[in-house]
Amino acid sequence: MDHALSNAKDLPRKDLLRPDEVALFFNVSKATIYRWVDFGRLSASKPSGGTLRIFRESVVELLNKKVK
Repeated sequence: MDHALSNAKDLPRKDLLRPDEVALFFNVSKATIYRWVDFGRLSASKPSGGTLRIFRESVVELLNKKVK
């Protein structure tokens, strides 16, 4: 199994993550992360109408689904 998929502790310790951080964690492209948000696999927000931020909790939930 990919190392990135085995360690939630490797995620930055903040509630909202940038798409590039999540892409690096899962070893996928940023475009894949945007698709995952569009498909509802990850929960995200655009604080103050700015750029997309992904909830860390949703990344951990997706990680737990992939690890099982």
